[in-house]
Amino acid sequence: MDLKFSFGGASPDHDHGGAPSGIPLPFDVAPVSSSSELELVVRRDAAADGERIVAEAISGDGVTYARAEVPAAGDDAPALARAARSGMSRAVAELEGPLAEAITAVVLDLGGSGSDVARELGMDPAVPVITEALQRRIGVGAGTKVRLGA
Repeated sequence: MDLKFSFGGASPDHDHGGAPSGIPLPFDVAPVSSSSELELVVRRDAAADGERIVAEAISGDGVTYARAEVPAAGDDAPALARAARSGMSRAVAELEGPLAEAITAVVLDLGGSGSDVARELGMDPAVPVITEALQRRIGVGAGTKVRLGA
């Protein structure tokens, strides 16, 4: 079997049926981080079609591994908690393999609503950590520390 390849736009010695030669393959390269920190950051974001909750898995050096956006269906704590829980579970589901288990902290950056949302998610706002019930819903390990942002 004789296989011939052309690289860098070189002219092949056979016909490709009119298709150009030397087209690079569409490789997807996963982001690479040198940090051992992986935080799940949940924040509010204004969009043209309304406010959203954005959940992102971000390494300590700023590499984003997963992102999920969920419409915020209200401004009260129960609605924000539902949207935050949905966003977190979607972002964690987007992580592949061991990355889903590598989250070292969750940051609820929801302005003045952070404590109320933490309470709605079943956490003690004084010492917020992921509970076993929340672990089953979002996939982040029970006992993972939660920071409430400003």
